Formats: sequence, structure tokens, C-alpha cells
Amino acid sequence: MVLAGCSQPLLPSAYVSAAERKDMPDAQLLANLQQDWELLKNRNLPEAQRNEIIARYNHNVYLLMRRYRCDIKKAFAQNDRSYMPQGVFFYQDGIDPQTPLREIYEDIVPASDVNIESLKDHFTLPGLGVPMVGVIPADKVNKVGNQHAIATRGTVQALTVLVEFPKSGRNRVVVHLIPRNRIEDFKVGGVKYPLAADISASIEVYWNLTRVKEDRMLGMLRPQELRNTQGLSCMDAHNPKKIPVILTHGLMSSAGTFDNLVNRLLADPTIRKHYQFWYYNYPTGVAWTVSAGHYREALQKVRREVDPTLTNKNWDKMVVVGHSMGGLITHYSQCTEPWKMLRGQNIGKLKMDDYMDARYIDERLPFAKKHSNLQKDYYFRPVEAARVIYLATPHQGAPMAQYSITGWLMGLIELPQNVVEEVINVATLQQDMLLLEPSRLTDWFTSGNQLSPSGYSIKGLQGLAVRKVPTHSVIGDRGNNDTPDSSDGVVPYWSSHISWGSEKIVPADHSVQDAPETAEEVKRILLEHLKK
Repeated sequence: MVLAGCSQPLLPSAYVSAAERKDMPDAQLLANLQQDWELLKNRNLPEAQRNEIIARYNHNVYLLMRRYRCDIKKAFAQNDRSYMPQGVFFYQDGIDPQTPLREIYEDIVPASDVNIESLKDHFTLPGLGVPMVGVIPADKVNKVGNQHAIATRGTVQALTVLVEFPKSGRNRVVVHLIPRNRIEDFKVGGVKYPLAADISASIEVYWNLTRVKEDRMLGMLRPQELRNTQGLSCMDAHNPKKIPVILTHGLMSSAGTFDNLVNRLLADPTIRKHYQFWYYNYPTGVAWTVSAGHYREALQKVRREVDPTLTNKNWDKMVVVGHSMGGLITHYSQCTEPWKMLRGQNIGKLKMDDYMDARYIDERLPFAKKHSNLQKDYYFRPVEAARVIYLATPHQGAPMAQYSITGWLMGLIELPQNVVEEVINVATLQQDMLLLEPSRLTDWFTSGNQLSPSGYSIKGLQGLAVRKVPTHSVIGDRGNNDTPDSSDGVVPYWSSHISWGSEKIVPADHSVQDAPETAEEVKRILLEHLKK
């Protein structure tokens, strides 16, 4: 049951009683909305009266959209245009106006109807319009611009809905579906109004829709089954005017672990204006040195897709954030001479100390033709992040990885076929290991074993040079205020501490990303980053 997952997206049902429509017919509701729309054009309204009109207008838009949601879902389900509201034109701002509504959204849900369960805070912004959540299925994501959704899972769009009444044209009523993460205000006549927003509702629906939280154990024990969810994703269509922040989760976790952090960050208007959050999701049963290779490939692939000429300055300002084992992936990908991880090792009769050279990033090693994955994992150019943030990262390993229960759990991991082949390659190359300790071959490729302070990769990571960029660490001490003797319950301070960059101790356990103090520190860092 743990591996299969059993929960469903938390979407309220689309239902409006006939009695409600009888008490207030659609025509009357539209007439009331039109009257308020005309009043909102008046520049000279007293503030109290303007606020009263906005409240009444928003309430009526909400009632109308609940009704239209029922009509639209019926039309979609039965492929019957007669259910669609007559005389109403739905305009998806930023989308080709000829694109039918059903070619974009599977559902459009009022944000106030969404039950906020997983998030610890619920952030809303006052203004004109009704916040809604547009649910976009996987096969429609290409309709909303340069979108990078989790494969097979779809995405959502935070919307603010306005009902406009143009004086001319063939459309009597225009329903604007405005992407709230791109547009902050709207003019009614000559008066500019801030748009209402619900920061949290779309995040809540997104993580339930994609179901990645249910994949946490599956991602560790059955990595092969999550191959369709691995890679970079973003809830919104790519915005070239915003700086990407790349978030990488840890062991027995998923990208959904950052829901509270991102929710709190997006509550800040400056963060919303200047940053876009991307998630690297990966199966955590595979060694972090291997996952780091996929991480670098994913970053390169997305950059080529959204910025083919590599001239977007915002991508040059990219910030990378790693939690726990995700921090190790981030750390390793910042190393300037990663091949030195192989120092002291022999590949067959070849002494790797003879191949500690950057030229092998481009040139093949003698064994590279047959064992290209090994070259990819250890000979690469670092990710050129402009700033790095580590959250509860075990730079020197986690002693818990040596516990017997952890070893038992690691023994349940079923490696993907391509990783099994890589294990066989290592066995072929490392004859001494094959003959003396064949049972330890998977130590190279299962994540838990690679977290041990005495493990090959953790020991190899020590002393590797990293790029000199602003670096920050957020470390939990469970509120005991006993640093440097502290621990977050999983990683001790001596392992999370690094000798470069800033450091913030927060009263949190290993899930430091959920702490409000962490969000405040990351916000401070991101605001500081804008000054560079």
C-alpha cells in the first residue's frame, strides 16, 4: 500500500443546485456584474464605496464561475456545446484566443473551494477578481506555452478570473482567465486594480495532482518505476524574465517536500516578481553520484530548450538549493575537479591517479567507450550556479546510514536495469573488489550506502574544490540551542557545517525546509541576490 499510493487530488465536486439558479438566474447575475463593472471605471469613487463594489463584484463572479464550472465540465464530458454558456467568450490571457477552453483545462476550480491540508499557511492577496486553479492534464501542457510539467502527471495554473463587459464587439461577456504569476493588475476603464490572488491553493492542488509525495518510498525502493517522473519540472510556464531557483530533494523524499517553503516564499511580492521555482525530482534509491549526472543533464536540456542561444541573463543568475541528499547532488555538481573522486582507485590495470586531468571531460578515457557512464559521473563541467543554498546537507555523511535498520532497508532496493549494468561494469573493472568483496558492489550505486561517513563517495567528496560563489547553509538543531554539539536528528552539525559561506541555525529537525525560520532565511538570501 505504501508503494502503490492511494490518495486522489483534493478537488471539490462541481455542483450547483437548480434552486440556486432559480433564485438568481444567470441573466440577473450578469446584469448585476455589468452594473458593478461600470461603477469600477469611476476614478472618483470614495475608497469605502470602491471596496464595497469590489467585494460585491467578486462575490458574484465567484457564484457565476461555480455555475460555469458545472456547465463546462458537462460540455467536456459529453462533447456537447449546448452546455457551454451562451454569449460568453472565455479569454485565456497569453494563449491563442482561437484555442478552445477544453484544449487547455480539464477543470477550473475556485481557489476558495480548495481544502488546504498539506500546507501549514494559507496566503491570499486582496484585489479585484476571483482566484481559481486551472487543472491542465499532461496531454495539454503544450497549449500553455513553454511548460515543463512532470511527465504523465500534468500541472496547474494559478488564475484570477474577471468578467468584463465590452461596449463593442460580438461578445457580450468576456471571462478573463488571467495567469496570476505573470500579471499583477488589470485596468477597468482607466483605473488600475491589483488582482486578487490565492498563493496557496494552486500549490495544494499541484502536489495532489502530480502525486509525487506518494512516490517517496517508491522512489527509494523501486527507482525504475519512477523513470517517468525524473527530471526538472515547473508549475508555471517558463518565464524568461525571472531567475530560476532549482530545488533538489533528499532521500525518501520528493519535490513535494518544498511545498511549504515555496508557499511562504511566493507570499513575498518581490520574490514573486523576480523568481521562478523549478524542482528536480529523482528516484532516491540510486546513488547520489549517479543522480547528480541526471541532474546536470536535466539542467543542460532545459536551458537549451528555453534559452537556445544561452544569452538569458536570468539563467546566468540561477540559484540552486539542495536539501539533505539533494544537497550532496548540488555540492558534487559544483565541484571543479570531480574526477579526483577517483584518486587512489585502479580501473583494471590503469591507475586513475594518472588520469586526474580536465581534458578527459571532452576526450575519451581508455575505457570510456565501454563504460561511458563512469566517465559521465566523474568527468564533467560544474553547474554554473550564481548562488548555492544547502539545507541540512550531510557533507561528511550521516552516521544513521551505518545503522543496521538502514542497512536492512537498503537491501530492499531494486536498482534500475541501467544501474545494474553499471554495477556489472564496475565489477569487471574492479577485479580486486569482485574477488574479495562482491557483496559490496552495490555500495557504489545505492543511495543509503553512499551516505555513510566511511562510504566511498562521502570520503571522496572531502577536499574536492568547488566553484567560488556565494554559498549558504541552513542547519537544524531541534531547538536545543546546543550547536556545535547539535544535530537535526539525522545529520549532526559537524557534517552539515562547511568552512565557506554563511550559516544559519534554526530550531528545526531534519525537515528544516518546513520551518518558517528557514523560509525567512532563504527569502533574505534571495533578496540579497537581487542586489548583485
